[in-house]
Formats: sequence, structure tokens, C-alpha cells
Amino acid sequence: MTFVAGAGVNRLVGRDSELTELVESLDNAIAGNGSLVMLVGEPGIGKTRLAEELAATAKQRGTQIAWGVCYDSGSTPPYWPWTQVIRWILTGTPQNPFSAPLQAARALSLKSSLKFAT
Repeated sequence: MTFVAGAGVNRLVGRDSELTELVESLDNAIAGNGSLVMLVGEPGIGKTRLAEELAATAKQRGTQIAWGVCYDSGSTPPYWPWTQVIRWILTGTPQNPFSAPLQAARALSLKSSLKFAT
């Protein structure tokens, strides 16, 4: 199969070889030969943009897409990105990636601000 670089929101520049490799992995997964692909690197080098481009290509090919988000700080629950992905797949609705950690933070804030009379 072929792909069109720039099929996403904005034109992708300078990542043709990386996108080609990712699309090959996508094609293999569609054919039943899945694998794990990890996008790693320094902040701001375009990991999310590359993933968005792959997601746009995958969507054009009729595959289901789900996202999970993690924070740079240690405030997210364990396995939080996977929880988001599984909920999205099971419900068909993306979850606000910030809702559970914010709810937990609010609960902790509320708990610490309560004063009990003794």
C-alpha cells in the first residue's frame, strides 16, 4: 500500500523515512502481523506530530485509533495511558485525558482543606 505524506492536519516535513517505516508497520498489523513500535526522543522533536500523521493514514485505511496521554510529572496513576486507550476502545468515546488526575487532585485538595472538630 502507499501513503501520502501530509494526509493529516498539516504537511509533515522531514520525516518521510520515519513515516514510511511506521506505515509499513501499520500495513503489517492490518495484515495480521502486529508489532510494537515506540516513538521516543527529546521534547519538541515531533513525536506527537508523527503519531498524528500515522493515525490519519490508519484512519484512511479504516482502522480503529485510540490515544492515551501521560504527563511529564509523576502525578498520573499507574498505567494511565493504557487505561485511556482501553476505555476508548470499549466505549467508542475518547476520555478526557486530564479528567481522572484532576479529579484525584481535587479530592486530595478537598481532603487537605477539611478541618475536623475534635
